[in-house]
Amino acid sequence: MLAAVRLMALVVLCAALGHEACSVSWAQGDADVFRNKTIKLMITFEPGGSYDLYARLAATYLSKHLPGQPAMTVQYHPGAGGLVGILHFAEKAAQDGSEIAILPRDVAINQRLRPETAKYDARRFNWIGTLATYPGVMFIAARTGVKTAEDLRRIPVVAGSWGPTSETFITPTLLNALADTKFKIVSGYRGGPDVDLAVERGEVDGRMASWTLMKTQRAQWLRDKFIVIPFQAGITSHPELTDVPLIGTLAKTEEGRRIFEFQNSDAGIGWSVVAPPNVPPERVALLRRAFDAMAADPEFRADADKRGLDVTPARGEALTEIVNRTIATPAEALVTLKKILSIQ
Repeated sequence: MLAAVRLMALVVLCAALGHEACSVSWAQGDADVFRNKTIKLMITFEPGGSYDLYARLAATYLSKHLPGQPAMTVQYHPGAGGLVGILHFAEKAAQDGSEIAILPRDVAINQRLRPETAKYDARRFNWIGTLATYPGVMFIAARTGVKTAEDLRRIPVVAGSWGPTSETFITPTLLNALADTKFKIVSGYRGGPDVDLAVERGEVDGRMASWTLMKTQRAQWLRDKFIVIPFQAGITSHPELTDVPLIGTLAKTEEGRRIFEFQNSDAGIGWSVVAPPNVPPERVALLRRAFDAMAADPEFRADADKRGLDVTPARGEALTEIVNRTIATPAEALVTLKKILSIQ
């Protein structure tokens, strides 16, 4: 009863003073939400990869646009192609907005394909915003003799991977089945940096990676022509890779092209910030407003450019639509895909 009386008093006060006065009151109340607190930004992979690069960029600037300007730290929960971190985030993360994450972009795809292990619901996560869409590429050591995508049909290539749920395993597996390529996959690595060291040592020949990562972390490899880029993933070509074929064009059949389209639907999720399932709506709104302000911040944009990171932001509502659409894919459309990947 007392709460109802207070709410009615607030409504009357708003009517008397006008909407702007109430807006200022709420803004003043928001100022204490994160004051003197630390926000944890989690990624589910080892340090040194593209997720780490984007997480550190966001951790530098998101606080500036949050009420109270809280400190931010980046934390790592690697394992099982990102699944360990996703489950930790879904089940154990604080539900007050003080823990957020950049989850693997295939979080919705794996939920749809592997519900027995992906015991979470990506539709319940609170999607805050996209830092950048994903421009995926396969890089292959030039020593293999591979120069074009067609060469992959005749030249055996050893691909490094860190788990059967990651694109480093799924993409070459699908290519072998749908495009007659000759990949041999070696798993067991902890993440991208480990595979890259293995490429340098000659243990493996290449892997799937982001074009953003290649431009920033492996620019010397590109300059020295130590590697080649035979194809790119995604649904549309990256502006800097217009002469590199899309993975879908390598498929031998129309069904194969549809499978690659589904598997690459996560390109729109890319590197996105997300909050846990039960964060109160008002906290989600604060995080989304702060994210949108950060994405429009000239200082943030300039720093991203300096770091060599593409920024193609999208709002949380758009991400929610992508996730919902991916998970709604009919079961019959996934029969061949699950058979190729030996998913029951």
